[in-house]
Amino acid sequence: MANDYFFPYITGKNFDFRIIVELVFFAWIVLALADAKYRPKFSWLISAFGIFLIVMFFANLLGQHPHSSFWSNFERMDGYVTLVHVFLYTLVLGSVLTTKKLWGYYLHTTLFVAFIVSLYGLAQFAGVVEGVERTRVESYLGNAAYLAIYMLFHIFIVFWLFVESKVNLHRVIYGLLSVMFIFTLIETGTRGTVLGLAVGIAVMVAYIAVFGAKYKEFQRVAIGAFVFLLVGASVFVLGKDSDFIQNNPNLARIANINFEDDLKVRGTIWGMAWDGVQERPVLGWGQSNFNYIFNEKYQPFLFDQEQWFDRSHNIIMDWLVAGGFLGLIAYLSIFVACLYYLIIVPLIKKDDETFTVLERAVLLGILAGYFTHNLVVFDNIISYIFFAVILALIHSRAGKVVPSVEKVKVEKNLINQFVAPVAGVLAVALIYTINIPGMQAAGDIIDGYRFQDPNERLAAFERALARDSFAHQEITEQLAQQTMSIMQDPKVSEEIRTKYMVRSEEELKKLVEEKPEDARIHVFFGSYYRSVGNLEEAAKQMQIARELSPKKQSIIAQQGVIAYSQGNVESARDYFKEAFLLDERNLEAREYYAALLFANGEGEAAKALVTDQTIIDRFALNDFLVNAANSAQDNEFLAKLYESRVAQNPELEQNWVSLSFLYYQMGNKDKAIETLNRSAEAKPSFAKMASCFADNIKAGREPETGCKTESAPQPQKAKPVKQ
Repeated sequence: MANDYFFPYITGKNFDFRIIVELVFFAWIVLALADAKYRPKFSWLISAFGIFLIVMFFANLLGQHPHSSFWSNFERMDGYVTLVHVFLYTLVLGSVLTTKKLWGYYLHTTLFVAFIVSLYGLAQFAGVVEGVERTRVESYLGNAAYLAIYMLFHIFIVFWLFVESKVNLHRVIYGLLSVMFIFTLIETGTRGTVLGLAVGIAVMVAYIAVFGAKYKEFQRVAIGAFVFLLVGASVFVLGKDSDFIQNNPNLARIANINFEDDLKVRGTIWGMAWDGVQERPVLGWGQSNFNYIFNEKYQPFLFDQEQWFDRSHNIIMDWLVAGGFLGLIAYLSIFVACLYYLIIVPLIKKDDETFTVLERAVLLGILAGYFTHNLVVFDNIISYIFFAVILALIHSRAGKVVPSVEKVKVEKNLINQFVAPVAGVLAVALIYTINIPGMQAAGDIIDGYRFQDPNERLAAFERALARDSFAHQEITEQLAQQTMSIMQDPKVSEEIRTKYMVRSEEELKKLVEEKPEDARIHVFFGSYYRSVGNLEEAAKQMQIARELSPKKQSIIAQQGVIAYSQGNVESARDYFKEAFLLDERNLEAREYYAALLFANGEGEAAKALVTDQTIIDRFALNDFLVNAANSAQDNEFLAKLYESRVAQNPELEQNWVSLSFLYYQMGNKDKAIETLNRSAEAKPSFAKMASCFADNIKAGREPETGCKTESAPQPQKAKPVKQ
């Protein structure tokens, strides 16, 4: 975690990975020229990856927003730049780690790190990490899903080392580590990865069971493991309602999977993605551009989900969107190449010894597990790195020396005096160009939040913008949020407020020009204008956003808020009505629609929106709605709302007093007194004041007569609805 960077769990890892790969790549070029045995070899796998890069270059170049496709942003650090680095990492690993001994060093190193990561995750699970409470463990990776895929790869790395080892003690250690990693994975609560683990292990043991005749001991274990998996899965399914499973949050999370319900949201998003693919079927929209499809094809059913999906959460759909059918075929060809070396070649060449049966089983298992995981999740730097490791491992064994490349001889003096210095200069230039501006900008944003002085804070954001990094949108959004906050701070001078406003508006306008069809930017711009009081411009920006995403209730609701702030109650009512009717399960839209009906003198229509007690309970907690009903002086309905309020929060004295006063205003003195008596029982410390109110009502006096103190709650009179 790079604590001094914006998105500290994302940016630090990614920048470090890129810098390491760039340094190693240029060092490898020098090494390969000096020693032929480290030169790149040919394999269909590395060729498929190379073709994939070529296809995605043109897909990104011709996509919706090339800059995002090539560079991504701080939140994801994905994009074509990352893809190229993953390829280079695969190429160098597969070329340099040429022996079992070298691979052993590498895999044992990453296994030791995984042990530490798992140990810290288990400490979180046990609750011994001070200040950290986690239902789903995440260890040092900052996200349970990231830890899950990290553990998945290392479980199979343990299996690989197990089948490679001949030492029983080592095998015992590997076995214990596999149990530890599997437990850690389960406690991440990442269901897609747990399913990937089950599929991966099933594929691995099934392959050994079928083809492992030369390894009788392993074959017997594999058959037993396969039966154990089937029995274990059956017992888990049948016992999913048991206390043991349901009392463990992460086991319960896995056991309570409802594919119909859980995949309904994902299925809707995949359907939207497919609609987008049909618009650009050949080369797609480019990487990091799913948000355009999501906004344009938005389905109201998703009103209670994440409002700005930037991935379809399915590897097939993600690459169809990013690269069209050419991109998807190129991506899948990498897996096809792996399967060629692991399945086809051994079937064609019976004497092939590139991999043993056990090694092929482990590699097939991790590829199956990883692919299954990616059917409901998406790649990140963790999964990319270890996918590259697996590809490099296969390539290092299956790759063939290219004679024409091997025979090239380069003079030592040329390497020392020209190649090495040039490689060093290029490495430094590349590292600076690709990484340094972004790293500095990520640090500037954090500085902006750390500074207490508004001038210093603005200066930090100015520096971030001046870096000319790939994160202009995120920097601008953070600056605008600071401006919105400062506008509400009475301690800040008008001069400073103006500085913030001018700079924010300038950058937001640039952002709109850079990404004119991004609904999110227009929503953000509209929210900014509303916060600074420019309602006319706010309405314009929201209208543009609405045109780009016609059925998104959150945008329509924003239009309603702006219309209400402008004093146009009827338009506000119509906006919220439209948002509500798009999906009547949207309780928030229902609440505000009801409030605007009250504000527009349509109380009966508002009350018709109440269908059960659940709706009453929701309405009761909405101050805007309660205030609107109060202004409409619908005391009978207000009484229902306040009855719900006191039921939900009997500790709040003001609710009891307001409810009692409502009954008093309605002429129901007995009910008013009864309410005060109930309040005294619910909160004994209020009994004396409640008795005072009740005695006044009995005596025919106003309830509050002689009962006022500085801290006492008072009856609430009807008041107009506030904006």
